[in-house]
Amino acid sequence: MIRTLEERDYSQSLQLSEYAFQYKLSEEEREQRREQMGDQKIFGIFHDDHLAAKLHLMPFQTWFGDRMIPMGGVAGVATYPEYRRNGYVRKLLLHSLEAMKEAGQIISMLHPFYIDFYRKFGWEVFASYRQMTVDQKELSPLSTSTGTIRRGGVTKEVMEAYDRYAKKHNGMLVRTNGWWKKKEDQWSIATYHEGEMQGYILYTISEGVMTVDEFLPLTPGARKGLWNFICQHDSMVLTVKVKLAEGEVLPLMLKNPRIKVEDYPYFMTRVVDVEPFLKTYLRDKETFEAFTLKVVDQHAPWNSAVWHLSVNGVERRDGSTADVDLGIRELSAFTFGFLSAVDLEAMGHIGAGEVTFLESISTARKTCFQDFF
Repeated sequence: MIRTLEERDYSQSLQLSEYAFQYKLSEEEREQRREQMGDQKIFGIFHDDHLAAKLHLMPFQTWFGDRMIPMGGVAGVATYPEYRRNGYVRKLLLHSLEAMKEAGQIISMLHPFYIDFYRKFGWEVFASYRQMTVDQKELSPLSTSTGTIRRGGVTKEVMEAYDRYAKKHNGMLVRTNGWWKKKEDQWSIATYHEGEMQGYILYTISEGVMTVDEFLPLTPGARKGLWNFICQHDSMVLTVKVKLAEGEVLPLMLKNPRIKVEDYPYFMTRVVDVEPFLKTYLRDKETFEAFTLKVVDQHAPWNSAVWHLSVNGVERRDGSTADVDLGIRELSAFTFGFLSAVDLEAMGHIGAGEVTFLESISTARKTCFQDFF
């Protein structure tokens, strides 16, 4: 039996998290976590009033271009060892899908402990990042930029810069003031200005390593200026590690591009409710040839149907054949822009005849995700 945890259960939830994820909370951290739980739905399976497994469902919104989409964030999935291999996580995930649909959260995201496990339930990778590692001797500035760097905290300008960047992508988190406060507590902030603020980095320096968690330039000048600021730390650090969005061109601009750059598949997403999602997705498509799309989703049966897509909207149709057949994972990765129709063909998910239909509704925006939960 799955039930939603109440305040009296929060201590058990914290204890399970500490055990499963191998950390110990201070009393202050424990109190902060308890406060955060009030904004979450925590589903649990109990044995004789003892919490055996749990899943946290967090209400978010994500940017999809300039639109905000309700998203259910899955986190804190854990089971005590003595209760594993009883299908408890499966039951919790399926329960969470129904809860998200009911709450109008038409997509879901999570950070996987193991990607293939969540693929079984319809989630798919939608965002990667690139980890660039630069040794001290390679910290060479680019051509001089005309702007200035300012160090400080989170300002309205920083938040607006993030939103401008996010609207050029699919999948980035809509950050609240409280979310920004957590960022400010964890990271130092440097901004680049040429008249107006044109970009920023979030970073830390510890034990000879400068770690840049967000490198977010809005202009070519900001890209150069922020990198040059990083280089000015060459007397303080031995290594710089920069987390870059997929497609960021900075590594190619360096005087020695032969540096260590690692691709890291990061976050996963899933369409929870196909009909309202497709209606939102197609809203900006002014012209394309109507076609039918068959979606297969064994864990959210309300999505399994043939859908007629046209400039007039999305309709459920009778029948079992369609112009394009997609599983929910492939649909999620395609609509977010992580995989193209050509990618899906190369992976064997669709045939050559289906590519044209999907290309007619594909997004030109890249995916990006800069946060963690």
